[in-house]
Amino acid sequence: MGRGIGRFPIPLLFLLMATGAGGTEYTLGPDSQPQEGVPTGTVEKRTWDASRIYPGTTHEYWIYVPAQYTDSEPAAVMVFQDGLFYVEPDGPVRAPTVFDNLIHRGEMPVTIGVFINPGMKEIPWDQRDAQYTLLDDTYARFLLEEILPEVGKDYNLTDEAAGRAIAGMSDGGLVSFTVAWQRPDAFSKVVSHVGSYTRLEGGSRYPYLIRKTRGNPKPIRVFLQDGENDINLAEGNWALANLQMDSALMFARYDYRFEMGTGGHDLRHGGAIFPDTLRWLWRDYPGVVGAGEPADPAAVVGEWDVLTKVLGEFRHSVLTVSEQDGALAATLHDEVDGEMEVTAIRFEDGILSYEYAASGSQSNWGKGSVGMLSVWLQVRGDSFRGALSLDVPPESDFAVEGRRRTADP
Repeated sequence: MGRGIGRFPIPLLFLLMATGAGGTEYTLGPDSQPQEGVPTGTVEKRTWDASRIYPGTTHEYWIYVPAQYTDSEPAAVMVFQDGLFYVEPDGPVRAPTVFDNLIHRGEMPVTIGVFINPGMKEIPWDQRDAQYTLLDDTYARFLLEEILPEVGKDYNLTDEAAGRAIAGMSDGGLVSFTVAWQRPDAFSKVVSHVGSYTRLEGGSRYPYLIRKTRGNPKPIRVFLQDGENDINLAEGNWALANLQMDSALMFARYDYRFEMGTGGHDLRHGGAIFPDTLRWLWRDYPGVVGAGEPADPAAVVGEWDVLTKVLGEFRHSVLTVSEQDGALAATLHDEVDGEMEVTAIRFEDGILSYEYAASGSQSNWGKGSVGMLSVWLQVRGDSFRGALSLDVPPESDFAVEGRRRTADP
């Protein structure tokens, strides 16, 4: 079946939010366009009106099946909320086309996409708020007990969390995170575009809940995207709320990535970076190009200018990382306390971590006498960002950022 996509009567306010003007002109790249020689998957529209969990509702949804799918092997599955925005062939994301290109090159697994719209009923007509904004497991059960089994009647879907991802925008991003938070045994990967981590009794609770899992984070991988010009309503400021999520996920040391752009409450930025999002999300899945390969030490070797922000003070230092026979070593030269030996240095899956003994002024950074300092950094090319933590209570982080020194031209 081809890619004929029906229209869905979305409430006017949300339509304006989702397609709002202004902000940066993000554009779709070649991975979001049909490419010569790349097999095209199929998209089929269906309706679900037999829900026991949301009785009386009707859900429109679409199933994308890649050309490489065979029922002899269980396929990965990715579920999209507000599915029409993601599945439209001329929309801001064009997920089926991105899937075609990345699956063809082995940059993501063979994945069936399920694009589902919020339920509709006579009164109240739109069930989006009722389904997307609660922080319980109701929507997760709807997917796991009704939608995925229905799709599974015709397609061989994996039942392993590692092979299931979920995505959405705004309140759809919130419920996607909620599904993984409530059921990490069933969904291990989340993409949240301009997610609604707002409202006093709603998504604003998540930063605190996430922070409480420090030392025992849930086994989920999270991709967050937002824009500096996102909406600012009585319910909250979306950009600030996503910054809170970023801080909380870092504090609890989650496997996550945060992209703050300059756009508004729409999918233009999220759509432009969607191919890279999927590559990052599925990077270690069996069969994907590069999966299982060890981290390259060369990615962190060199001299780094480091800025640590501690109690209102900006502390500068230079981190020198070297490598011999695959083993890393490092020294840290602090502008106040001089040279310090770095221990327990590791670089795995994009994270550079190390420890060093506090000396001089650093011994007084905590409420007690500080012994060891631990650093956790997300490396992106020639820059990193992360946190420094102390070995004295209460658990606290200080922001760290840095750039690699480059040779003079």
